[in-house]
Amino acid sequence: MVHKDPPGHRERQLLPEPFWTADQASLQGQERSIRWYRGQILMLVLAALAGITDVRHNHLNWFQAVSAAFFAGAGYFWWRLGHEKPQSLWYEGRAAAESVKTLVWKYVVRAWPFAGEGESLDSDNAYLEQMSEVFAAFQKSPVIPPGAKPMITDEMHRLRQTPLSVRRDLYLQERIRAQRVWYLSRAERCENATTTWQLVSTGTIILAVVVALTQFLGILDLHLLGVCTTIAAAVTAWIQLKQFRPLAAAYRLAASELDLIEAQLSRLDLTAQHAEAVWARLSSDAEDAVSREHTIWRARRDRRV
Repeated sequence: MVHKDPPGHRERQLLPEPFWTADQASLQGQERSIRWYRGQILMLVLAALAGITDVRHNHLNWFQAVSAAFFAGAGYFWWRLGHEKPQSLWYEGRAAAESVKTLVWKYVVRAWPFAGEGESLDSDNAYLEQMSEVFAAFQKSPVIPPGAKPMITDEMHRLRQTPLSVRRDLYLQERIRAQRVWYLSRAERCENATTTWQLVSTGTIILAVVVALTQFLGILDLHLLGVCTTIAAAVTAWIQLKQFRPLAAAYRLAASELDLIEAQLSRLDLTAQHAEAVWARLSSDAEDAVSREHTIWRARRDRRV
C-alpha cells in the first residue's frame, strides 16, 4: 500500500490546489504501477509452478491449462501497464507537485529569484510567470487541472511580509527539518528493503543449487529449476522497479546537504547589513538541494521508464 506523508500544518496552508491535484495523481499512478507490476510478477511465478505440476484427469494434465491461464493473467497486467501508462502519471505528478512546492517556498521566504521587499510587484509577477511555465509544461497531462491559473494565496502573501527571523524559523522547521526527516526515513526504508530482497535473492540461488544437485543425483524428479529461475528474475525485476539502493543513496545525500544548509541558515546574522541578500541566496540553495529529487522524476518521465 502506498503511504502518503502529509506536509506540516503550516505548509499545508501554503500549498495551492494544483499541488494537491498533482500529488494525488502521482500517488494514484504509483499505486497502480506497483499493483500491476506485482500482479504480473505473481502471475508468472504461479504459471511456472503450475507448469511443473503433473496431475492428470482423463489423460489430460489440467495444470497446463491453469499455467496458460496464469500466463494470460500476466499478459493482462502487462497490457494494462502499456495501455494506461501509470508510471508516466506517477512521475509527471511528482515532478509537477515538487515544482509547485519549490516555487511557493521560494516566494514565501523571499529566496532568489523572488528576493526583495515583502510588497514587490516584480517578485509577484516573476512568481506568477514561473508558475505559469510549470503549468504549461504539464498542460497535456492530467496532473494539472485544465485551465488552472497561478495565484498568490493570502497566507503566502502574509508570510512573505513577516520579518526575516520569522521566515527563517518557519523555513527551518517546516521545510528543511521536515524534509530532512522525510529523506532519512525513506533512506532507512529503502536500505531495509534492499537487505530483505537480497536475502530473498540469495535464498532463491541456494534453493536452485540444491534443486540442481538433487536432480543430478536422481534424488528429486520434480523439475523446479525453471521455477527458481522465474523467482530470481521476478526478484530482480522488482528491485529494478523500486530502485531501492539508488534512492537510498540519493536520500542520504540530500539529507546531508540539508544538514549543511541548515547550519548555514542558523548561523546567519539577521542584524547584518546584507542579511536579506545572503538569506535569498542560501534559501535558494536549500531549495535547489530539495528539488534534486523532482529533477530525477522529470528525467524518469522523459525516459518514459
